[in-house]
Amino acid sequence: MGIGVGRYSGGRADTTSKAATESSERNSTLVFSGEQLRRSGLTTIRPEVSRGTARPISGFVEAAVGSRSIVGMPVAGRVVRLLVAPGQTVRAGDGIAEVHSADAAVVQADAEAARATAQSLAYQYRLAVPMARQGALSAQELESRRLAMATAATSARAATAKAMAIGRPDGLGRLLVRSPIRGLIAAVKATPGAVLQVGEEIALISDARGSELRFLVSPVLASSLGAGELLRVKAGPRDLRARVIAVAPDSGSGNRVTVVRAQTIDAAMPPAGTAVTAFVQVPASAQRFTVPADAVQIVNGSPVVFRYQRGVAEPVEVVIGEQSAERVVILQGLRGGELLLSGNTAILRNPLAGRRP
Repeated sequence: MGIGVGRYSGGRADTTSKAATESSERNSTLVFSGEQLRRSGLTTIRPEVSRGTARPISGFVEAAVGSRSIVGMPVAGRVVRLLVAPGQTVRAGDGIAEVHSADAAVVQADAEAARATAQSLAYQYRLAVPMARQGALSAQELESRRLAMATAATSARAATAKAMAIGRPDGLGRLLVRSPIRGLIAAVKATPGAVLQVGEEIALISDARGSELRFLVSPVLASSLGAGELLRVKAGPRDLRARVIAVAPDSGSGNRVTVVRAQTIDAAMPPAGTAVTAFVQVPASAQRFTVPADAVQIVNGSPVVFRYQRGVAEPVEVVIGEQSAERVVILQGLRGGELLLSGNTAILRNPLAGRRP
């Protein structure tokens, strides 16, 4: 195979390679050229310093915060027409129902009147300014008109905001009730012709964001987490990556525990109700390292990694800690900075079988 036994055809080169192999076998080492590494599926890596120890935390897949929205009547009135049906996908701002409301007509009329009053008083104030400069109008009267203009402008803004809040009705009180979020229509609670009061439900929308991972942890452990933190998560046989989106005290427990919410990255969320376990990195008292899982092999019953220097691969016995499908924590055996082999390291086990590293 050319994986450390140095077998190349050709006289002196073959003799030299064989001698190097015999020497390396006596010292539990294997000789590899750069080309042999490449052909054998091996790469060189350096161990990464671990931030600490992984602590498991348990949680569940639950409905995301804001994952459901109840669309209610913004003002008392009659449902003229429904624009959606259960199972339909809507975007934020899409129409849900057309409503006719006498109250909405009053709100719109008040807004228009307030704007007209504000415009009139602003015009009167502009006319009064040159009159005051010419002495035809007292300063007190000018200030009184300025205050009236400012008060009218404030009232107009408030009346306009109220009209906008209920859906910008027209002069006859007709308005469109819109979806506040993007999602799926889960249920329609009203019928055409129904007269509803303020707040009564028209439709229920499920947020397209779906679910999230939710964990309850101690405040001490929560101090090691923050928004944007990456988590390794186990959901049954699945290994997932998730990103923390919020960490906040749980007011329902008197702030004795902290809620950690997270979303999966590049993978579908497990079904709601699925039990999950995440692993939180907490500071460790001693320096530790992590390496790719394929960099660790079991030789003679002990875990080893393969240090590579000057063309020679040498097994180094290590003590391992937490493991996942991707990374292994090295508790003892490395100093940091070593060049290690990763990838197809399984081919290195047989030549070392029966020899202590």
